[in-house]
Amino acid sequence: MKSNKSLIVFSTVFLICLFGSTTLTQSLSHDIPVIKEQVVLSHVEDGHRVEVTIPTYLSDLSDYLGISATIANTGSHLCQIDGFFNGRPNIGSTVYLYPGEIKTMEVLFKRMTERDTTYFPAMNGLPGGSLLHWDAVHTNPATAERITFIISTKDKGSVIISDIKPYGKYKNPEMVASREGFFPFIDKFGQFKHDTWPGKVYSVSEMKQAIDNERHEISKIPSPEGRNRFGGWAEGPRLESTGHFRTEKVDGKWWLVDPEGYLYWSHGLTCVRFNNAYTRISEREHFFEELPSENDLLYDFFSNNNFNFTAANLYRKYGEDWKEKSTINVLKRIKSWGLNTIANWSDPDIYLYHENRIPYTVNISGPWPRLDGKDFKFPDVFNPRFREVVAQAMQNNGAKTKDDPYCIGYFIDNELSVSNLTMRLMNQPANGFAKQAFIEYLKDKYGTIQKLNQSWSTSYANWGVLEQLTELPDQAADDGKEFDVVIADLYHKICREELKRVAPHKLYLGSRIHGNQVDFIKSAARYCDVVTFNRYNFTVERLTLPEEFDLPTMIGEFHFGALDRGHFHTGLQSVANQEQRADAYYHYVKGALTNPQIVGTHWFQYGDQAFTGRGDGENYQIGFVDIVDNPYPEIVEAARKIGYQLYEIRAE
Repeated sequence: MKSNKSLIVFSTVFLICLFGSTTLTQSLSHDIPVIKEQVVLSHVEDGHRVEVTIPTYLSDLSDYLGISATIANTGSHLCQIDGFFNGRPNIGSTVYLYPGEIKTMEVLFKRMTERDTTYFPAMNGLPGGSLLHWDAVHTNPATAERITFIISTKDKGSVIISDIKPYGKYKNPEMVASREGFFPFIDKFGQFKHDTWPGKVYSVSEMKQAIDNERHEISKIPSPEGRNRFGGWAEGPRLESTGHFRTEKVDGKWWLVDPEGYLYWSHGLTCVRFNNAYTRISEREHFFEELPSENDLLYDFFSNNNFNFTAANLYRKYGEDWKEKSTINVLKRIKSWGLNTIANWSDPDIYLYHENRIPYTVNISGPWPRLDGKDFKFPDVFNPRFREVVAQAMQNNGAKTKDDPYCIGYFIDNELSVSNLTMRLMNQPANGFAKQAFIEYLKDKYGTIQKLNQSWSTSYANWGVLEQLTELPDQAADDGKEFDVVIADLYHKICREELKRVAPHKLYLGSRIHGNQVDFIKSAARYCDVVTFNRYNFTVERLTLPEEFDLPTMIGEFHFGALDRGHFHTGLQSVANQEQRADAYYHYVKGALTNPQIVGTHWFQYGDQAFTGRGDGENYQIGFVDIVDNPYPEIVEAARKIGYQLYEIRAE
């Protein structure tokens, strides 16, 4: 048998021979223009970046779906290669390569900036390749400038990036919609009619056969060994048991500690529920090949001109007692897949089910009074009603779980808008609670209106003038930033107090921060038991709190999707196929396990969204299961691969 070193040398020589031929590259891609034939990186440091300029004669790539590249690892270490378009890391992809491996990266263009279109309203991803993304305004493929590659490696890495070129044919919505026979394009199961893929269902009998197949699989792999009833590390050290989840730092790493005192790392799924493929029907009836009539049993899955394809398909699969059978099955699935947490947005009927229980988190939200008096996504924390609503929401959603040992804790709110809070409150009327609080803050700081005028270079006659302002002068920026912190601290203080008043032994898990607003993160760290982030990146291995804070953190959401299973949108992070999606999942969680502050990762979400979109248009391929309840085998195996060795990796 050859040594590993010999294999690496052989692979390297083979790859160099393969990719070193310009003639071969050209012959393989004669029908598509090549942006650059080859980039060779030898023994480069971690984080090395290379930019490939797109020639001006190819700068309009709007006829294509994206840019692809063939990448080979010619070094001796695992490498992660990220690629992104026009300097925008949010429009990118990634591949992981062991020595000798070759993979194709696809950087998919995101070109839609508005949700609604004439032909496909309320869909974020459209047939033909139009995908909505908030960063799309900066990534118009008609103004292609460059593609950037970044190599991440534990040691110096060597790769060959070859055959960098556009790929796929883009079709605009009008062209797709005008094609004869295109409508209806959704079959009775909620799937795209005009494509085939592994796992697509064509009959109810196929769905029923899947029950037996999955039962057999789960019976062989029911759950990882060495776990207690909470999924904690029964073979690891045992600490003080309190009957509730708590946090503790052990050997330089933060952990959750389960109610029995065992170390616990939260490996979870959000949206464990049976309505993920809930979609609007009204004014889009022509999308659908077959919908149930009023005398059909499936008609019960209509609600307010929306149809729940998830539940309808589970009814087809299991019959009248579909919900209980599906609940029992999903609890078995989660354990078999190496997961141990039912995370945010999940159905209480599932996580409170009396058998085969799994730890869970709960979301608390309510009709908060808004900071701007309108619709800005942050509450007016000075309005007494805010505390009242938080207290009531905790009573409604926390009282029944406060003594349940399986309840890890509570998130309050989700992805708040936390920039320029003081600027937003200036939109309140003169007697607005937050505006009055800001004026009192300025009075305490300056004492007189004359001193404030001196600082702001203004000439206000009295304090009452500030009540009429709807925006602040530029010179007030420092005061606004300081008061932003006052607002954030009061927000977290009230949330913590009301949570602990109802559930004193449960963890305050924060608001799942989506962004890098340092002052708000610091405020969260002052009050939360665990600071949570929704992080749609390809890695969180190096995510840390500001230097002065050493606390546990958690990832509340992340995901990756692809277009190889009929869907029209990948979600917020795109990869080429299900195999790369599984790779990205495994390495994301593994990187989190090596981060001493992170105590859990929660994937968004359990089931795929409807092909035709949920209420806000999201129609992402982001599930562990598809719309007909078939698990994606690639990501399930990735979850098992990391989940079954979860604690051994964490303890390394």
